[in-house]
Amino acid sequence: MLYYSGFTRRIGEVDEGSTVMDYLPAERARGITITSAAITFSWTPSTPDSSPHTINLIDTPGHADFTFEVERSIRVLDGAVTILDGVAGVEAQTEKVWRQAERYNIPRIVFINKLDRIGARFGPTVKEIAAKLNGWPAVCQLPIYENDGKGGEDVFRGLVDVVDQRIFMWPLGGDGQKIDLHDYAWLETNKPELHAEALTARIALVELLSEYDEDLVEVFLELGDHHLIQATDIKKSLRKATLKGDGRIIPVLCGASFRNVGVQPLLDAVIDFLPSPLDRPPVEVSYDRGKHRGFLEVTDDKVCALAFKVVNDPKRGAMVYVRVYSGTLTRAHQLYNTNLCEKERAQRLVRMYADEAVDIAEIPTGHIGVIIGLKHARTGDTLVSETPRAHKQKHHKHGKNGPPILSTESLQLRPIEIPPPVFFASIEPLSLSEQKPLEEALAMLLREDPSLHISVDEDSGQTLISGMGELHLEISRDRLVNDLKAKAEMGRILISYRETVPPGPASEYTRKVFDKEVAGKRIAAACAVSVEAIDIISPGEATVDGNIVSVVFETSSTTDPENGQVTETRMPKWMDEAALQEALIGGATAALGRGPALGFPVRNTRVRIKVDLAQDIFGQESTLAAFASAARLATTAVLREAAAGESILMEPVMDVVVTCDQKHIGQVVADISGARGGHVLELGGLDIEAGEDSEINLSKVYAPGMKMSAAGARDEGSRKRTVRARVPLKEMVGYLKHLRSFTAGRGTFVMELEGWEKMNGNRAKDVLQEVRGG
Repeated sequence: MLYYSGFTRRIGEVDEGSTVMDYLPAERARGITITSAAITFSWTPSTPDSSPHTINLIDTPGHADFTFEVERSIRVLDGAVTILDGVAGVEAQTEKVWRQAERYNIPRIVFINKLDRIGARFGPTVKEIAAKLNGWPAVCQLPIYENDGKGGEDVFRGLVDVVDQRIFMWPLGGDGQKIDLHDYAWLETNKPELHAEALTARIALVELLSEYDEDLVEVFLELGDHHLIQATDIKKSLRKATLKGDGRIIPVLCGASFRNVGVQPLLDAVIDFLPSPLDRPPVEVSYDRGKHRGFLEVTDDKVCALAFKVVNDPKRGAMVYVRVYSGTLTRAHQLYNTNLCEKERAQRLVRMYADEAVDIAEIPTGHIGVIIGLKHARTGDTLVSETPRAHKQKHHKHGKNGPPILSTESLQLRPIEIPPPVFFASIEPLSLSEQKPLEEALAMLLREDPSLHISVDEDSGQTLISGMGELHLEISRDRLVNDLKAKAEMGRILISYRETVPPGPASEYTRKVFDKEVAGKRIAAACAVSVEAIDIISPGEATVDGNIVSVVFETSSTTDPENGQVTETRMPKWMDEAALQEALIGGATAALGRGPALGFPVRNTRVRIKVDLAQDIFGQESTLAAFASAARLATTAVLREAAAGESILMEPVMDVVVTCDQKHIGQVVADISGARGGHVLELGGLDIEAGEDSEINLSKVYAPGMKMSAAGARDEGSRKRTVRARVPLKEMVGYLKHLRSFTAGRGTFVMELEGWEKMNGNRAKDVLQEVRGG
């Protein structure tokens, strides 16, 4: 894309480590994308009278360990190109990322790549799109295979544009710049079978769009022929269907980027079918920490931007990637961080071209750029124009029954969801003098990647770093040592377990008083806490890290014996009930972060906090901080009492999808259900017509039926099958090496956290022995 748009002068290769977007040494060494990279370039479509369009492109990783990189990129993008392997089809990780885009209602198109490889099959891959991605594939292009003229097999040479009714042919071995264009007359003469298929494909495309677009039906009724409908009408209908973002109609294109075939038509399709910022629905926002919800009012003078990525550059310092949703962000702009309640100045603005930065004067609405000079902004923070009294503004009611007028100080864009970590490792400085530099480096690493968690073991004083997977922690260690220059070493990578209280009725309330002098001033408060194990969390119940925490304020009444007057104890006027409740929940949550037996976080526990307004509030000394500390003390105490030395461990259980050849399916199933103690949930992939869990009737899906495959189609034994299973994470450590050993290197798998399960006696004993080093 960068080469054909004129941005670069040569095409980079992943295998050679010469790509523009994968610029980190670790990415080039491993040949994978680790961190998302942004770049901006211009493209002018090939249609007549077209004007240049600016494209902000983000290249995201595909590895499951870096799913957060995909999450935060999808959060700020307007559209997505989903790239499929023409040999492997729709893989398990593709389905996972597709669901991520679905959550944000992102319009998507599909590009079936690698059609030049042996075993690539276009038609079956189109069927898989319907079966696994649960949408109707709108086939816009067909691949063309031709003999190479050297007596060899057919090779991928070009494609049929079903919408524009044109033929694109690329010379063999070229850089893709030269394209030979033909009309359908050339196709009819040279490839009559493909010509007939192209006519069928257009009829199928028009019929599919007509089910969702009445305007196209009217055009068809007026002309009476599928082939007489103008390309502009079909593109308009396809664009309308794609912009809905529901994934019901999925434009499908094809190509082979290694052979430089099909990239320019894909760029045209990005302009034709994917939205500009103006086409997207209003942006959802919340006020006052989620108490009020609404939509962002886009204006020229009020800036509202989302910080979606922070990168520490050795020369430039912290670089904050932002997407501007309203206004124009200019250099030296005063900004207010509504998440941290901090004022900052955008000292310098740059536009990133992968790892190269170019200074710019402003970032307009809808664009992506980088702010240099922000000291506090983190991933997910909302930045707005700072008003002179931003930190003093409050929302207030307009009239008695009117809607609340909400200030921008509390405005927050939809946050970026952070998945829970499942692996952890200890990290230690090489000497005591390196402790502070290590803490600073860890703080920067955490600011860059919020899917990492840093905690300190209270007993041993060890610093623990938690992440999404083994590769994730390895890359984080490399970043820490090589890029952030921290002199430290990481211990063994271990699994992050959880603890829970024993089953049974709720415990008795345990009351604790916090009474301490801080900075010469006494603060004191009290509360009582009860805990109870819960097996199932009902849908709709609010959870905090897998636990349910509730607060009850008890009132009491006293009767004056002299006059019989009844006095009720109420919440003091100077105390905000909502803020008090938040402080109590925060204190209890902090205690739940460290279990009573092994120090693992506590899950599946119901915590009830009770505050007696007559006994637990000690006048003005009862600050919010005092109540948070009292809740933490009481929760810690009641957890220890409930556990009573009995440690109930919970282990992470993964939803695993293994892809292998048909001939190895028996070995994979036996290994998972036998040696690894997993539960096989379903087998898929053999009969695509069955549709698996798809809501789409696959018999009505158009997929090219003629030979549209690369040479050397695989035998029946090498057809891809999938095994979906629930397996404890402990048993999946090092599984890839084992899987490849008995699948001749062809087996792959992806997994994601499904939840935590209580461990039985023998497994728990093994883990306890491992954790305690016994």
